[in-house]
Amino acid sequence: MLQNTRAAASSTTTTTSAAAKEICETQITSTGTAEVLCTISNEEDSPRSSLWSEVAINAAKQFTITQRKKLQELGALDVERPVKIVGTSLSENCGLGDCVLEEKKEDGSEEMLDANTKIIHFQRHGQGYHNLICDMWRELGKPIDFDSADPNLNPVVRPEFLDPPLTALGMQQCSSQRDLCNSLSPDLVIVSPMLRCIQTAKLSFRDHVNSVPWVSHEGCREELGLLVGNKRRSITDIKADYSEINFDDIEHDEDVLWDEYGDRRETLLEKSERIYKFLTEYVRSRPEKEIAIVCHSAYLFTLLNAVMDIEEEELRSWFLTSEVRSLQMTFVDRE
Repeated sequence: MLQNTRAAASSTTTTTSAAAKEICETQITSTGTAEVLCTISNEEDSPRSSLWSEVAINAAKQFTITQRKKLQELGALDVERPVKIVGTSLSENCGLGDCVLEEKKEDGSEEMLDANTKIIHFQRHGQGYHNLICDMWRELGKPIDFDSADPNLNPVVRPEFLDPPLTALGMQQCSSQRDLCNSLSPDLVIVSPMLRCIQTAKLSFRDHVNSVPWVSHEGCREELGLLVGNKRRSITDIKADYSEINFDDIEHDEDVLWDEYGDRRETLLEKSERIYKFLTEYVRSRPEKEIAIVCHSAYLFTLLNAVMDIEEEELRSWFLTSEVRSLQMTFVDRE
């Protein structure tokens, strides 16, 4: 059972028993003062569902409704492509934070997957500073127009948001996923070139750093154009910080893909096609059978709803920050 406690942002860390776990996130009150909302889970709670507050969970539920409506209105849910990509859950009881491969394969069953089937572990990045600022705007009752180039209406177009890193909470969220990710057996880790995703992968999948290849690919990054929070640094700069990651599949040093969209955002249909190309031309062609992909929430929602054919609602809903979900992905060529 979850208990919510409030503490002033300047106060010391709340003390909990050894059997309890505390997760905190910044809140803005009606008077404009900052507070920290702490969610305390008891020992009997799910170790993963305790990573998120009720506020975050409810926001994800709302995004699931509104974003799916947008996809439907655009006709993005009815596109039939040459390759059908089918996804099925690998968990018998798929629920909040628990849609993961339940245990490592000890019987070599992974080797029995046919050439068109892979096991994929998707992870959304932890809380970034752009997420925090947008949450603060919402808490203050300020609407955000993500299609506007005016920073007074859309904070994510400010130049200071270039390739934002994780917040302290975001780092905590990702570190809390380490044991879960260590229980998985990816043969390859693919990360978006955005800093928040690289930081997430390094914290959550850190036990796989020296044992499997790590690569970065533009095909799994968030939507392109307008939003500076989705614009990456140069590959030269990123390599200087993360030389252990292979960036050879990224064609341009500067962020040419983002620049090509100018002052408009990549549409949902355009993003769907980019995702489809990434899955069918890159992921499918990789020799690895079990792959971890660390990327973004809006990207993942489009992938699971408009590109893949998935029945389980638990797999298709909006990802929470740092959440991990496993699925079996099968590529079926249409006749």
